[in-house]
Amino acid sequence: MAPGPAAAAERHAVIAGVNKAGTTSLFVSLSEHPDVAPSAVKEPRYFLPLRWGRPLPPFEEYEAHFRAARPGALRLEASPSYLYGGAPVAAAIDEHLPGVRVVVVLREPVARAVSFFTYQKARLRIPADLPFADYLAEARALGERLYTDPACEPWFAEAGGRYADHLPAWWERFGTERLRILSFEALVADPAGELDALARWLGLDPDRFPRRGLHRENRTTGYRRAGLQRLALAVNDRGERVLRRVPALKRTLRSVYYRINGRPAGERIPEEVLADLASRYEEPNRRLAAALTAAGVPLPGWLRDAAGAGEAGIRSTLTR
Repeated sequence: MAPGPAAAAERHAVIAGVNKAGTTSLFVSLSEHPDVAPSAVKEPRYFLPLRWGRPLPPFEEYEAHFRAARPGALRLEASPSYLYGGAPVAAAIDEHLPGVRVVVVLREPVARAVSFFTYQKARLRIPADLPFADYLAEARALGERLYTDPACEPWFAEAGGRYADHLPAWWERFGTERLRILSFEALVADPAGELDALARWLGLDPDRFPRRGLHRENRTTGYRRAGLQRLALAVNDRGERVLRRVPALKRTLRSVYYRINGRPAGERIPEEVLADLASRYEEPNRRLAAALTAAGVPLPGWLRDAAGAGEAGIRSTLTR
């Protein structure tokens, strides 16, 4: 696959993972930098067909997302499902976007799985009354279809947290110089410091951000009336190209909508279900810790303590 004719002359950065780990907040906050040209929609998902063994559309479709980019600006997109596409997606990104820098944000996997599950309910993709334990059982029953059928994406909560299964292909392709691993928990604890460090790695002057720290975006909330939620989701999806250009208006509209139809999103999940899920992550977490250590990447607290994490530690991450 040859890169697009204009790709070699441009600078690119891709937030490639993971879902429900603050990637929207990171994308929106980086997009405010005057030397960044964000994609017209946060998730172009252009390279995602390769995850499912399907061909890419013409590269012009990707370039169209950056039609308004000025020369020399860093072109930025965030499609956090890319990570799960492994070597085919990583290779295509590298070949089409020479010199690209890739960012992956990791979150404690049990907390991420619960957040992903709650988000799928908010998006009306799974039944509103489906218990988490039943959801996990149905996802496991999908077997290989979970990895080969895009229609199964809403059931990827547990599999999406097995980071050690997906990261090696990206390290092999980009090395530590062009692949940066961030921690969701660190972003929450020190948003300004983490954003500034990432900006410098991307070749941006942190002092040129109009504000310090991260915007809080894409927080999952519940809804009162499903019909109104369905309408709101349709309006949001169809109007994203416009709303991305006026983020302040989007935040105002979102705030008004939450007052009308929002409610806190939360799941009462039995402790034994969470403990079982945590035990399923112990082995991939050990592999992840070894890989991060070998790459010189500092381990987040949840990974340092993964082998002995108790239910209290799991619960503390779920409150974020």
